Amino acid sequence: MTHRALKHLDYHNWANQRVLSHLKSLPEELFTREIQSVFQSVSEVVTHMCVADALWLKVISGAAYEEAKETGMRLKEMLKGKKIDDFVSIFQDTALQYETFFENLEDPDGEITIAHPAFGEIKTPVSELLHHVVNHGTYHRGNISAMLRQMGEAGVPTDYVYYLLSMKQPT
Repeated sequence: MTHRALKHLDYHNWANQRVLSHLKSLPEELFTREIQSVFQSVSEVVTHMCVADALWLKVISGAAYEEAKETGMRLKEMLKGKKIDDFVSIFQDTALQYETFFENLEDPDGEITIAHPAFGEIKTPVSELLHHVVNHGTYHRGNISAMLRQMGEAGVPTDYVYYLLSMKQPT
């Protein structure tokens, strides 16, 4: 993966796994505890992130938005009641699907046309849609950190610079 957008995909996957690992280290009930926040529980945020990643993968792979949305809704139903370990596997699988898609993509900056039912049609480079996926994940990882603080727990740093620093450290 040499394209800059693909490095951002690697960051996205790293940050998601970091958050999920952190959630696994906390009391299990925090994952589904209902609180007053943007989402009712951390599990709802994680589900939303998982569904969004899958939906946008379908879109950049050429599916119509409505078809991708239907796939997302089926996934959302399937994810009800899942544990953190289940999400770890699903996120890893989705990350592998993104990597495979981009490895087989001739030009990440090649344009595709997407039609959104509420916002209209745009022609945009695939790499720009990947940027949307990463940005969306960053936003919701922030929701999770805020929700954890609200429940008396610390979040985990997932800023891009921490990713860059972690890539410089020997494993």
